[in-house]
Amino acid sequence: MSLRRIIADLRGRPGAGRFASAFTSRLGSAVLSFVVLLAASHALPTTEYGLYVFLFSLGSALGLVFVLGQQILVVKHYRSGVGLDHHGNNALLRVNARWLLLGTGLLIAGAAASFLIRDRLPSPYDQLHAALIFAAIFALSEYLQNYFRIHGRINLSLTPREIIWRIASALALGGLAATGLLLGGAAAFWAVTVLLGAVTLYQLLHFVRDEGLDWLGNSGRTDAATRRQWRKESWYFIANNCLNSASAYLETIVIGAALGLDQAAFYFVALRIAMFLTLPVAAIDTVGIPMIAARFQASDVPGAQRLVGRLSAASFIISLMGALCLAVIGDHVLVLFNADFAQHHDVLVVLCLSAVSLAFFGPGSWLLMIGGGERYFLIGRSILFVFYLALLYGLARVYGLMGIAVAGLSMNVASNLIATVWVMRRWTIDNMATAVLRPFLLFDARRIRRSSATDHRPAAASRIALEGNGEASA
Repeated sequence: MSLRRIIADLRGRPGAGRFASAFTSRLGSAVLSFVVLLAASHALPTTEYGLYVFLFSLGSALGLVFVLGQQILVVKHYRSGVGLDHHGNNALLRVNARWLLLGTGLLIAGAAASFLIRDRLPSPYDQLHAALIFAAIFALSEYLQNYFRIHGRINLSLTPREIIWRIASALALGGLAATGLLLGGAAAFWAVTVLLGAVTLYQLLHFVRDEGLDWLGNSGRTDAATRRQWRKESWYFIANNCLNSASAYLETIVIGAALGLDQAAFYFVALRIAMFLTLPVAAIDTVGIPMIAARFQASDVPGAQRLVGRLSAASFIISLMGALCLAVIGDHVLVLFNADFAQHHDVLVVLCLSAVSLAFFGPGSWLLMIGGGERYFLIGRSILFVFYLALLYGLARVYGLMGIAVAGLSMNVASNLIATVWVMRRWTIDNMATAVLRPFLLFDARRIRRSSATDHRPAAASRIALEGNGEASA
């Protein structure tokens, strides 16, 4: 299937406008994140910039954890659309609110306690209260993003935080630095925290306008079994959020605490530069998944295999080309932030390899999640995480920043491999970029399909894909 054919197929789908809007917002977010980092690096000395990065990473990580899985629960169970039964929505919103109140309440209480004892804490922990306040706002923002996603309101979901907040942050940091009012990394962090609070309040006002306040009462009830199921799922989602949060921010936090804030500043910048190479993967998540699900809905497993293989190969080739470019010019890019960062160019190359590995495996984790493999993935990732922590500790002690980057690369590859194994067993699909290089396949998907031709898997896959398609395209 040519690129022209894929684009034509996409244009013919009812939700194409939403997909395009989502991908544009994600691309804009990546570019603007780069701009904010650049503005902060020029506005602050290296150590103060490291403090800003440390607080930002810690606050974001805690925010993802203390949303307590409600951003996923609302996507999974909220029922929207004409003709659908809404009687359980109010009950769901009440459950969401109780969990969010618990999460944000714990963060605010922790912020108050750490503020009272800040004089007894060493740097950078004397600013812990700022990270906790940011985390409370970030948790609410994460929930509201997903609430608006399920209503198909992509602009209201993504634009406030991904676009407006980042533009305002870059302008604020540049303006404060130019006027001499930016007194350090903590002040810069408070500035972006206030701005995040403003855009989150904007989303919250829209939420109240849409839902009203009736859901705070007793309108809409669910049975006890449903409430128990929601609690069980919430704990499951919390566990997954902890792993996702650690995957995104743990390395930067460890570097800031153990190796120094200046090292954390470099690593955070290098990681964000490398993440540009995952934009092709974002294209698959926002555009390709609904197209793949449509193949399953039509019981067209061979067609799904062709589409997955070609999308994975395309994303891998684009990411690999970008990585090769960064391998050549990466030191010049790093100099834009700080001249001292260029000495760690080799670490940036390893981080780029990690991003390329994500592109190589394409939509494997998405295929696993929409196919009902969440429990398998959680158990597998939890076991891997134990080994990852040991590897992170050992390599960091011996090789420093390079060791930490290699540990992250190993974790990414291992996580994607266990997802690939499940996808091959459940969907009989090879999601790796090498799937287009027949007959040089790691897995022979055709043989497995022939052996399972009588077990009705396509019909089951069609049902699950239909359910997952709604979540993926929301």
